[in-house]
Parts: sequence; structure tokens; C-alpha cells
Amino acid sequence: RCVAVVGVTSSVLPFAPHVTPADVDPVQHRSDLLAEHCLLFVACTRARDALAISWSGERSRMLDPVTG
Repeated sequence: RCVAVVGVTSSVLPFAPHVTPADVDPVQHRSDLLAEHCLLFVACTRARDALAISWSGERSRMLDPVTG
């Protein structure tokens, strides 16, 4: 019912080994970033009563609001 997502720092999320560099394949890069964002979304939406997200240092840009 309660979820803690710990260590959401810029050096951890997105997980660099799972993200294709943009200069290698821009389409795959966007797809990889979306997959990383979806994993964070799923973790956060498991909470029913309380959600805590923490980081130390620079927080991940994955926590920034999406602008269209």
C-alpha cells in the first residue's frame, strides 16, 4: 500500500547501460528513455496510500514534469 522509490538520481535513472546513445540511433534513444520512464511510472503507481521518492545530489530528470 505504501511505496518508497529510493535513489532517483541523475546518475542512476535513466540507467545508462540500457539507453542507446542519441548519436548512435536517435529513435532507439527516445524509445529507451521512454522505457526507463515507464518503469519509474509503474513503480510510483503501485502506491495506494503513500508514495515517497528520494534522491541524494542531483535528482533524475525523469522526475521533471512532461511538457508538450
